[in-house]
Amino acid sequence: MLLCMTSRARTTVTLPADLLAHARAASGGNLSAYVEHALRAQQLRDAAPAVRAWREQAARDTEELADLFGEDVA
Repeated sequence: MLLCMTSRARTTVTLPADLLAHARAASGGNLSAYVEHALRAQQLRDAAPAVRAWREQAARDTEELADLFGEDVA
């Protein structure tokens, strides 16, 4: 198993008090991990349109190959 150590950087963010209170309560004492999880989830949501476009193009490519070779290439 390959373990990857990522570098960490400290930053400061300003949040509404109620949001910060909720995050602290929900974090189980590890606010950094909670925020990292939320940011990674947003990163995936942000990437979704590009992934969707890639999948649509791949489907078109597969259809084109099937037309060329006359067989199911999926």
